[in-house]
Amino acid sequence: MNIQLEDGSTIGGDDLISAIYRTDFVPVPVTLEAVVKADERLSQLFTIGRQLATPKGVPLVIVKSQVINEQSVKAGRRIGAIHIIAVMAGCEPLLGVTKKAVSLENTSFNEVYRALGAKLRIKRDVKLSSFVCLKGQLPTAPIAAALQKEAAIICHTDNGMEVIRLNELMSGEAILFDKSAVQWVEHPNAVRHSNTNYLSIDDDGSTILGTARAERSIRYYPRADNRELQNLRRILITKATITRQLDERLDAGKLIEVDDQRLVVLTAAHRYDTGALGGQTVMATKAWLAQIENTK
Repeated sequence: MNIQLEDGSTIGGDDLISAIYRTDFVPVPVTLEAVVKADERLSQLFTIGRQLATPKGVPLVIVKSQVINEQSVKAGRRIGAIHIIAVMAGCEPLLGVTKKAVSLENTSFNEVYRALGAKLRIKRDVKLSSFVCLKGQLPTAPIAAALQKEAAIICHTDNGMEVIRLNELMSGEAILFDKSAVQWVEHPNAVRHSNTNYLSIDDDGSTILGTARAERSIRYYPRADNRELQNLRRILITKATITRQLDERLDAGKLIEVDDQRLVVLTAAHRYDTGALGGQTVMATKAWLAQIENTK
């Protein structure tokens, strides 16, 4: 994995010890965790706030940097290393609590991200009737709740940042995989616990909106109409995993087809162990595959 540094150079297998590149359906959808050999130049380039870029060109910003001592010794000196975590550039303000409350009406996720201090552009957006993030809250929690209320996900695709509704998520070209490559997950209790019946109160203050079905937990959701309550019941449930040699096609949002079943990559982690300190070289991908579930 070649990581482009802020000075335009790249770091390859000689200095890179390990890396995990992850894409996901979360408000900060791209992260990189890496360990590199420490020297004077890299110690300056791998500090908090420095920018990186992945081979796919996704800009990242370092939000954690830690110097660690490895057990390996070379030329009579212990080898130092730097452990960093980087997130998609522009999303750094979402990692800390808010300094002021944000309350928006008739808005969009683009406006929500900007109001919370994020500096990025969502190229495919969805409208929101309202959004509230209280002072002192971690912004990612109310963003995730707003996405669920609209039955939508946010991810980084080949076209950039996009908000996609669940009913549009499963359409498009899928990558074909043989069933032998997939490990299926059978966990009915997880499905039952994940599905929640949401109830709300109508504007008259007395009429209960929503339906409480048996064998499902119940949660009150304020100021939600019937459309939003229906959306809240539509969720993605992990149905399978794939672990294989490095396959960079498997990023979050990609469609997979196995025996005429369509699944979407919910989370993908690409792992690179270069063997720079000894041991085997590992380049592998693990993807969690999901389908849309509706509370019944």
